[in-house]
Amino acid sequence: MQYTSLSARLRLGPEDHMAVQFANGLRAHALDGRLRAVFCHVPNELAGSARATPAAAIARAAGLITGASDYLFLWDGGSGVLEAKSKTGSLTPSQKDWRDWCQLHGVRHAVFRTVEEGETRLREWGVLG
Repeated sequence: MQYTSLSARLRLGPEDHMAVQFANGLRAHALDGRLRAVFCHVPNELAGSARATPAAAIARAAGLITGASDYLFLWDGGSGVLEAKSKTGSLTPSQKDWRDWCQLHGVRHAVFRTVEEGETRLREWGVLG
């Protein structure tokens, strides 16, 4: 599982810092066999950047959906999505639409505000040992 560390000079906001810690934990859990699912991060933040206008347009045309959750999990017989939020963050209208769409189709959806809370959801879903 490939990972490139971030520069020490890069400043992360609280939500990004927590999300990076969560992803690092997911990698470790996957490599040691405790995560019984495949996962990926949905890079919606890249499509929202003014500097990425051509890339954002291509991504949207190719199926990037505004409001899609930060993390997608797929496992034998199920799926779930997790949205990372800071302590005071709330879902945007497009994130609420995504949540409702997931729920309509039986896809588990949860918001987490700490690494521990995200891992708890995965345990509840039966994919993290």
